[in-house]
Amino acid sequence: MVLIIIYKILFAIATYLFGAFPTGYIIYRLKKGGDIRTEGSGNVGGTNVTRTVGITAGIITIIADILKGFIPILVLYFIFPDDLILLAVAAIAAVLGHDYPVYLRFRGGKGISTSFGIIVGLCSLPFIGIENALWLRILPIFLIIFTWLIVFAISRIVSLSSLAAAVATPLSYYFTKFPLPVVIAAICLFILTFIAHRDNIKRLIKGEEKKLKGKGA
Repeated sequence: MVLIIIYKILFAIATYLFGAFPTGYIIYRLKKGGDIRTEGSGNVGGTNVTRTVGITAGIITIIADILKGFIPILVLYFIFPDDLILLAVAAIAAVLGHDYPVYLRFRGGKGISTSFGIIVGLCSLPFIGIENALWLRILPIFLIIFTWLIVFAISRIVSLSSLAAAVATPLSYYFTKFPLPVVIAAICLFILTFIAHRDNIKRLIKGEEKKLKGKGA
């Protein structure tokens, strides 16, 4: 029993360290040299990589950051399929790793792509004892994407779209009858998103937030 608890703690730590892998920082350094945190918004996520390096580099960053959330959820499910609390902890740990990476002195991204990877992972799992139809299980993915796309199509502001999608995340899980630990994890992702976007929120209120303009491939 004690050994299993130790394994679970180690898995949560490993999930944080995996989520902390600084994809955008490394891609920027390989492409242009220097530190991406001194350019653009100072963020290591896909949006800032797109602005400072180009669309191709931005897409690579986003995909890699999505996998940082998706892979731990799937691995954990196959190791501890009935431990929903650990699943929720791992989801939060992955985003904390991305937002506050130990490798970069805790100055990271804003967790949107990693959160989306977690969302896709959670919607892919047939939870033990929960009889959700497949369409109901994957519905949150489409609701969250739809929310992001609608807000972005209207505003062309990535941060506003991400905040709207963050609000939709716990609501989507709640109304599609996911287990309580998953809903709580989604609420935590929503909170972490707003914390990471606090400067963006200030600029949105002042009407100073920039719209996304790609820099080419």
